[in-house]
Amino acid sequence: MQQIGLAFVLEPALRELYPEPADFARAMGRYAGHSNTHPFMIPLFVGILLSLEQAIAKGSLPEAALNSVRETLATTLSALGDSFFSGTLLPLWSLLSVSLLLAGFTSLAVMLAIGLFCALLLFRAICFISGLRYGLATLVQLRRLNLINWVDRLKMINAALAALVIWHLPLSRIKPFPWTAYALGAAAVLTAAWLVGYMRLPRLLLWAVTTGALILVDLGFIGM
Repeated sequence: MQQIGLAFVLEPALRELYPEPADFARAMGRYAGHSNTHPFMIPLFVGILLSLEQAIAKGSLPEAALNSVRETLATTLSALGDSFFSGTLLPLWSLLSVSLLLAGFTSLAVMLAIGLFCALLLFRAICFISGLRYGLATLVQLRRLNLINWVDRLKMINAALAALVIWHLPLSRIKPFPWTAYALGAAAVLTAAWLVGYMRLPRLLLWAVTTGALILVDLGFIGM
């Protein structure tokens, strides 16, 4: 639902590319429809769109081709952003920050947040410049980063960090330590990951069943 913001961002460049009012109005009209991609990928999205608009203004690309390219590009970047950033990197930052805070390393957690924020700004700036300069060819360079394949590796780290967070919780100070409950919890997490990853069980269904079971336990209908 980013069409209004997208048109606002593109408006100065489109005025420069299309000085004639009729051409400018037609160019703005191309972005009046639905547009939605991952927030972290918007600079690259905008850069590529401006590169395509430059080609249209020069007459080397037909206007009719833009809409289909724009929709496909938005979907592709959204899938990449959802998988790598929202599904992997943000949880990695969250889990690592919680681990540092629980261990008492508050300054390191703050430095981590600042460092990742600056890295994200740099990534977005580089993506915009590359998209503007190289257009759709930037996607080839982005593919070489192999971000999708890094997702599985980083999620393994997330699983280890989740276990570390649980270890830092008050559970670790219980004497004697409930190894059975800890092992069963770890097995449940691994089983859930297997069901979602290999059996393609919907995560929403798994969440609903787990939440329902916990509610029944809390109400006393299921004994622990």
